[in-house]
Amino acid sequence: MDLTESQRQRENADFTLRGRTPEARRASARGLVTIARKRGQQPDQWVLDVAEGRLPA
Repeated sequence: MDLTESQRQRENADFTLRGRTPEARRASARGLVTIARKRGQQPDQWVLDVAEGRLPA
């Protein structure tokens, strides 16, 4: 998936990342990725892209 599609998914998501700074929002995304993987689920691609720094937080 390209970043344009990932950004579109982010805009249509039912939730937003919390945090006052980009670093805090990136940390929030990393936490969501960790939780999803521990539950055996695949995180939304846009969350993964933010967590890994491909999309701006």
